[in-house]
Amino acid sequence: MEITYFGHSCFKLKSKGGLVIYLDPFKSDMVGLSLAKDVADVVTVSHPHEDHSALDVITGPISRPSTFVIDREGEYEIAGVQISAMKTFHDKNNGADRGKNLIMFIVMDGMHILHLGDICHKLSESQIEKVGSVDALMVPVGGTFTLDANEAMEMIKEIQPSYAIPMHFKTVASKIQELTTLENFLEKNKFPVSGESVHKIKLDEGSLPDDTQILLMNG
Repeated sequence: MEITYFGHSCFKLKSKGGLVIYLDPFKSDMVGLSLAKDVADVVTVSHPHEDHSALDVITGPISRPSTFVIDREGEYEIAGVQISAMKTFHDKNNGADRGKNLIMFIVMDGMHILHLGDICHKLSESQIEKVGSVDALMVPVGGTFTLDANEAMEMIKEIQPSYAIPMHFKTVASKIQELTTLENFLEKNKFPVSGESVHKIKLDEGSLPDDTQILLMNG
């Protein structure tokens, strides 16, 4: 499978069979980064804020009659890809401040991908048990609206993925000024970093490290 990062919390997953999933597409004017229009068979939305739910970026499907949107809890199977959308919260007060957040657990080409959206708290033991093994963890690190750098480190330690991919942090182009930078996270990081930052990567079982590494990706 192939993972492409577009910045903020937006990723594209492409299976060997050509199925394309977009995770949390964003409104460029809100985020400050450019996100070009594209096609996708599936779009997942962690929560309805415009920096995570810009469905108008997707102009249509590739191999399906229409693009399927996952924006609510449930178990889904599309063209052999399993997707579990699990409810968490966008704050530390059970959603009272900023509402709900969906984490997306995706099994594609035998790879286990977990996208945490704008989670702002620890996962429960039952949620971690349900997810099980994780090959690539997409974890927010910018704080204020999500986990901060220290909390992200704790999440990585609990889940023990092969790769942890930082997301949702402040960049030079960011319009969301409340976030902290990737460098702030890296100062707190205790795991080895896997080489140089990449925009796109292909993953399979043979390419995974034995122990957790931080995979840096650029939009």
